[in-house]
Amino acid sequence: MAMCRLACAAVILLLALSSARASGPSAIDWLTKAEVYNGWYKAWDDVAIAKMRGTPFVIGCPPERKVVDKAHAMGVRALTYVTFYQMPGKGVYQHADLSQHPDWNIITPEGKDGISVFVESEGAVGWVTVCQNSPGYRKAMLDYVKFVMDQGVDGLFIDNGCPEVVCEGPKYGRHKHIYPGKDNMYAYRELLKDVRAEVRKHGADKVTIVNPGEPREEWIGACDGQMLESYICTWASDRRWHSEAQLLDFQKRWASFPDRGEVVVALSYLGHTKNPRREDAFYCYAWARISGFVWADWYTGGNDVTAIYKLRLGQPTGKMETGDGYYLRRFERGIVVASSEKRGAALDLGCNGVKGVLDVFEGKHLKPGVSGEYRVAIEPGQGRVYLLDRP
Repeated sequence: MAMCRLACAAVILLLALSSARASGPSAIDWLTKAEVYNGWYKAWDDVAIAKMRGTPFVIGCPPERKVVDKAHAMGVRALTYVTFYQMPGKGVYQHADLSQHPDWNIITPEGKDGISVFVESEGAVGWVTVCQNSPGYRKAMLDYVKFVMDQGVDGLFIDNGCPEVVCEGPKYGRHKHIYPGKDNMYAYRELLKDVRAEVRKHGADKVTIVNPGEPREEWIGACDGQMLESYICTWASDRRWHSEAQLLDFQKRWASFPDRGEVVVALSYLGHTKNPRREDAFYCYAWARISGFVWADWYTGGNDVTAIYKLRLGQPTGKMETGDGYYLRRFERGIVVASSEKRGAALDLGCNGVKGVLDVFEGKHLKPGVSGEYRVAIEPGQGRVYLLDRP
């Protein structure tokens, strides 16, 4: 009987923990409802900010009060770019000069300073990796975060969320660690938690979004969102980067993020495949919305994306549906469909009784059948959006 009571208690505890994990902290309302967003790393002058009008939020805003105020006047929330993975070896960056702080460097198992992975891939000459377990570095970055938030921005975009796991600073007498015996995955998560706490001091609706390349379980609970970069389309390939099977895997793994208090922000780089750019744009957008992700193209889509950025579908009214050659999701004001990459689909949208249906890709209203049904045909590897004009 005693063993039985212990087993029952264990089951109850596991269920309680599972429930707590599933519910998680409340997601930031404006972030989960954003649907789309964007990024701009060039000058935030009046012309650029005017083009951002109406975009829910844009990443890359310089931490300057006047610029932030102009973005807010356009109805745009502004996030500032930061990184806690790397720094230039000399020169002021994020209010600090690494050449004056050799105790901030990652020290490799061979006793050498860590070199940024982007030195070879993106020509980041002179950039080195930094140790989030170093007390001096941690304090300097938290001070910088406070400065940025004091300028009125709406949060931070934390790039390069893939820290070097090992630092041997203590072993070689280069610096001490805040968390002796812990690796830098642990130290990075603790830094993220403290950064998020500082950001929230400036407003309950301020956010932190981390870019690990693909969302990571390690950062859940330490930020408000994670980026999935090069989603389907990337600058590094003339073909679509992710297969249908991968997209389904992403949807399966991360569609529940909002239930845990976070979002996935997907980023596609358009204009590099052999497909028409408009086709890629609608395909990327459709898969993102079907999967519950917020979508951006970093302004690479030009006029081919204008219609997408004007869309406001509202909240989903159900989960992803599957049919013969297609995937579909319904929203308050529309329906999003993506066809299989190898074969197309013919389907009834199942929205009889509406006043009209607009095919956003074609810019035309569909003609209903004799029974009021709306049937559509989609070629392989296409995405489409249908706006509903309800009675």
